[in-house]
Amino acid sequence: MKFITAAAIVVFVLAAALTAQGPRGEYKKLNFLTGSWKSTSIKLDSGKESFGESKIQWIINDTWLQWRFTAQLESGPLEVLTLINYHEEKRQYAFYSFNPFDKQPLPHFGNWIKPNVLRLEIIEDSGKIAVDFILKGDGKFEQIHQKILPSGRTEIIRKTEYVRLK
Repeated sequence: MKFITAAAIVVFVLAAALTAQGPRGEYKKLNFLTGSWKSTSIKLDSGKESFGESKIQWIINDTWLQWRFTAQLESGPLEVLTLINYHEEKRQYAFYSFNPFDKQPLPHFGNWIKPNVLRLEIIEDSGKIAVDFILKGDGKFEQIHQKILPSGRTEIIRKTEYVRLK
């Protein structure tokens, strides 16, 4: 009985230590996203700007990032929820965005294409879209939405700059 009690204590202590360490491995590479952000987005075809705020935090034992985005658009308030993790089997990052414009969550999958660029790809009704997250190293990151053309080249649709709130 003492052995079982001691073993249970060891397992509990190890489990607590592992969850207290924060995200590990591929998950840890997403730490740059955590925090509170203000964003400015420019739609390149119209030149229209929009402004938003994001709060991004680890949930579920540091295995998912929860990204809550809010903005005030001309058409009214917008709220988007995105859940992010690392898909072990696909060996890719997985983003699932929930917003009022899409009937189902939009899955985005991708990986690091440069040390400071995480590229995700989405297949929408209008075609294939690439979303690049570019780390700027000065408390900022950019999100670039690009249409992937049949030739394989990309055409930028929207640029968003995120500035960390203090």
